[in-house]
Amino acid sequence: MKILVLMLCGTFGAACAQQVGQPLANFTGTVRRITATDLTLSRPEQEDLDISCTHKTHYYSGSKRIKREQVKPGDRVSVDTKLDLYLKPEAVNVRVLPPAKQQ
Repeated sequence: MKILVLMLCGTFGAACAQQVGQPLANFTGTVRRITATDLTLSRPEQEDLDISCTHKTHYYSGSKRIKREQVKPGDRVSVDTKLDLYLKPEAVNVRVLPPAKQQ
């Protein structure tokens, strides 16, 4: 019985370690819509991307931490994401960027 418990603990630990080691994907675009649970990112010449937001999502303007309510549609953002349990992008960090320079 003890061996079975140790094997299960080892398997669970290995699964957790694999999740932690995955690199974050980054997407940049304009906020089309943002709520407490999701963000729709508009990207040039690509389809809109729906990203889940959770209570663990952090929001920044420069190096200053801000509240989600301060991120508005039309803001240019960079979003670090990981995959959630349903393989949908989940926001880890949302950073408000300065407006794009016009050429």
